[in-house]
Amino acid sequence: MRAGVGVALVAAAFAALTLPRAAAAQEFQPPASGTGPAPTVSEIEVGLFGFSARGGIDVTSPASFVLGTTVDIAELFSPRVRLRPSLEVSSDGGLTRLHWAGEVIYRFEPDAAPAIPYLGLGLGHMTRCAGCVTLWPTVVMGFELHLHPSFNWLIEYHALDRLGRHRFLIGLATRDAGGF
Repeated sequence: MRAGVGVALVAAAFAALTLPRAAAAQEFQPPASGTGPAPTVSEIEVGLFGFSARGGIDVTSPASFVLGTTVDIAELFSPRVRLRPSLEVSSDGGLTRLHWAGEVIYRFEPDAAPAIPYLGLGLGHMTRCAGCVTLWPTVVMGFELHLHPSFNWLIEYHALDRLGRHRFLIGLATRDAGGF
């Protein structure tokens, strides 16, 4: 019996000496980050975060061909919320119109995702548009599909003139390549 008590004492001493080290190894260690502190909610980062070129059709009567471009120029409080001006030129064969808008886009996925759906609202204006309001709300819905590490396919619906004009566009968009 005395040998059993001695073994128990040795086991207890061993546990007392090694358990605190094992418990310390279980402590949470946050990952080291080389990118600096995370952005705060009040930050707006200005830069070139993306660019797109696209073509399509305005299905409003009379139907017209559309060419356009956008530039993502700022991230508003999050990398998924972007400010982008857009410019589109449309022609029905006789009259050429210019539409410009400023839009805020929410991207539902980060740039590295294989598919990035997005939704946005903005204000726009079209030149040479009989019967159009001077300044109107715009609605943007679309998605980007991975094509290449730095490019995506782009498919977009653009509603203009208080939802009275409807444009369907397809094109290419750049991904955030970490500093163009």
